[in-house]
Amino acid sequence: MTETGGLLLRWVSEQGAGTLSDLKQGMWWLASQHCPDIEQGAPGRWLRDAVSLAYMDVDWRNRRWCAAPPVLTRLPQARGLAILTGSRTAAFDARLAQAAQDGLLELFRVPSARPPSDIPLPPSLIVQFDDEAGLASWAAELGVSYTPCFAVQGAALLPPLGPGAPSSAPEFGKPLERYDLERGAYLPVPRPQGEGLYRLKRRDSKRVCQVLHNGQWYETSHEQGVYLMLETRSRAADVLRWRPEKHCGRERPGTLFVDWGYPLPDLHRRVAVMCCGLAPRINAQAENLAYDNVPQPIAIKIAQSLGQHLGENDDD
Repeated sequence: MTETGGLLLRWVSEQGAGTLSDLKQGMWWLASQHCPDIEQGAPGRWLRDAVSLAYMDVDWRNRRWCAAPPVLTRLPQARGLAILTGSRTAAFDARLAQAAQDGLLELFRVPSARPPSDIPLPPSLIVQFDDEAGLASWAAELGVSYTPCFAVQGAALLPPLGPGAPSSAPEFGKPLERYDLERGAYLPVPRPQGEGLYRLKRRDSKRVCQVLHNGQWYETSHEQGVYLMLETRSRAADVLRWRPEKHCGRERPGTLFVDWGYPLPDLHRRVAVMCCGLAPRINAQAENLAYDNVPQPIAIKIAQSLGQHLGENDDD
């Protein structure tokens, strides 16, 4: 029987696109049948991991989503490993099963560890290959797109940190929240209180984030807004750290650590996840997320794109 994460991905893949509200309701119903311990925020966390793993794309501002097409891409400096990601319809799974039976390439299903309070993720499809030409040929036979290495290509295209499109000031008298960076939470305020990240509801009842930056209001995401606030601090925040792998003969790949409360924006997170093909590890004791097999040049580009200095990490 297909596991819960796989069932959810199959359902999302067959649906194709829709509204986030309908998707979350369906996810909650399906997951609750198999995962009695899930928390209220579990569907949102599953969605963000699914975006990071390139199963789907989400327009958070307009509350819409769509399934991503299947793509095969190499993992950076991973000794002949690639990941097959994107949507998994029943028809695609049938083609994949036939391809695996033909034995042209080795296919491994690798789970991403998640706590019982979260909805399980689908197992990642890791492909072992001998030469890139054969890998590209296999992708063509399977009917999926082939990208040499998304992590390297995506890192090169990460935009510099900056506010979004100019916006009008929040409507006077309407509910408004200001983000407290130290507490990691939005707190109600009667009116704008200086520069910073704010959250409000638009007239269509959709909740959005805006940032007051250099006296001008801009549209933004929560993640971008948090790093814009960090950039204005007089001292380095050091919320991103990297540690090289030890005792394996590889010096350049390593682990990127991101402190809780400072989530990576969607594109940055996808670049980091596509370095190993698995969702980030959750380190509850250290209060951070760990992205494995991230080469140092990619980690540096992620940090620079967010206006951060990449620190060094000695502990998990």
